[in-house]
Amino acid sequence: MELNKVHSVIRVLAEAGRAIIEVYESNDFDEQRKADNTAVTRADKASSKIINAGLAEIFPGIPVLDEETNFPEYEIRKTWENYFLVDPLDGTKEFIKRNGEFCINIALINKSAPVYGWIYEPLKEKGWYCSKGDGIYAFDSKGNFEKMQKPEPYNGKIRVATSRSFFKPREAELIEKMKGTFELEILHCGSSKKQIEIIKGNADMYLKAGPCSEWDTAPGQLMVEEFGGTVFLQDTFETMAYNKADLINPHFVMLNERLNTPEFVAFMQQIIQE
Repeated sequence: MELNKVHSVIRVLAEAGRAIIEVYESNDFDEQRKADNTAVTRADKASSKIINAGLAEIFPGIPVLDEETNFPEYEIRKTWENYFLVDPLDGTKEFIKRNGEFCINIALINKSAPVYGWIYEPLKEKGWYCSKGDGIYAFDSKGNFEKMQKPEPYNGKIRVATSRSFFKPREAELIEKMKGTFELEILHCGSSKKQIEIIKGNADMYLKAGPCSEWDTAPGQLMVEEFGGTVFLQDTFETMAYNKADLINPHFVMLNERLNTPEFVAFMQQIIQE
């Protein structure tokens, strides 16, 4: 992808981020419930409008699948070679709680896999961009852009990132099984910040056994894989894929490079099957 287009997306993210923060700092979230009983706010909608308009201008002809817009039927979607997958406010629950743990997610999907991805933290005005095979870059809202280095090797406790607002009994069960073999440290955080903690070297794995959609994971999965990690499903142990008929992700395990070994993967598969 041309660098000018990468930076154009960053400018769109910065604009959407400012719209989110304007709502965040107000007392008027206009919180509503969607058909699936998840929350949506004025900030989600404002960000969605800005991102969709921006992507249409930068990449005319590439369709966008956005959490806050109407989804095309699968019979249409399955014919897409490339499309953008967007979560205009990842971590709406954390946004409403005002704990700061929310992001914007954008990924360009080729067939069934992310090949470009952006994660942006509006509150900190910084984010991360990944091009498959070309590394991960940290950026800020002013356009500063710097390639990240892989974290230094770490051999301490296994640091497990889990959802702050959606921690589920199955996740707790797997963690208890792991404790029989390994020393663990648990890190609860919201939104795509879990994947960011992995690529920054602050977490080793992310367990998910609860509600989660494709737009929640696409750019983060790309980044974790770019740094030598893996994401596999808990039912089939296959790599997580995108543009499925059902946009809800199956339960999955995300591992960094340290844990992405045949021995540890086999261990996880064993305790999952028990």
